[in-house]
Amino acid sequence: QYIMFQGNPDNPEALARTEYSVRQAREKGVNMQQVGVYVCDWDETLARQAMNLAFQAQGEEIELVIANNDAMALGAISALAGFGYNTAGGDKAKFIPVVGVDATSQAIAAIKKGVMSATVIQDGGAMGEAIARLTLNAVGGKDFLDGTPFSWDESGIAIRIPYEPFSLER
Repeated sequence: QYIMFQGNPDNPEALARTEYSVRQAREKGVNMQQVGVYVCDWDETLARQAMNLAFQAQGEEIELVIANNDAMALGAISALAGFGYNTAGGDKAKFIPVVGVDATSQAIAAIKKGVMSATVIQDGGAMGEAIARLTLNAVGGKDFLDGTPFSWDESGIAIRIPYEPFSLER
């Protein structure tokens, strides 16, 4: 049973991160049941406030926290710590896995401390390359995807650059 911290509800990236994180888990055989979704507009403070409310209402039901970015994941961890969960060196029975996106230095530090479970690396270099190549094609009057390894996603208006799991071993 998980709760989702979502960025802006009108943001295509937030919607994709929300949809695909759960879809991937289900495709790998994980039984996923959403028990709450909180729109926190990419904000750590809003996520901390929402996690406080969620934990008070559903503490025992929450088995996983998924956040569209690391800031919201860190806000959730901050709130959980207030309830004695996810503390450095704390009781392993009082730990709820929290996963974010972006591999920020703060998230990496939280993973090293053992208070956050995981984050995902967004490949900024590949995104920049995609933007540059599509722009050059557009300026040159070519099809946007001409000569690139990219393809449109199911929406027909976006390309997807794969994320990578973050690992402390790298």
